[in-house]
Amino acid sequence: VDTVANAVKVTLGPRGRNVVFDKGFGGPTITNDGATIAKEITLKDKFENMGAEIVKEVANKTN
Repeated sequence: VDTVANAVKVTLGPRGRNVVFDKGFGGPTITNDGATIAKEITLKDKFENMGAEIVKEVANKTN
């Protein structure tokens, strides 16, 4: 959960920053939308990834 929160929190507020991520195909994506950032995060640990999936679902429904 902290991994997703830390990636998203830098985009919040008036001084929010952009985040760049690479999908492996095409060019890099630049965004400051928390739901988009959360969607792109996949963790290797099974249980950490379950927590991240819950955060993704919440972010998607509140977007």
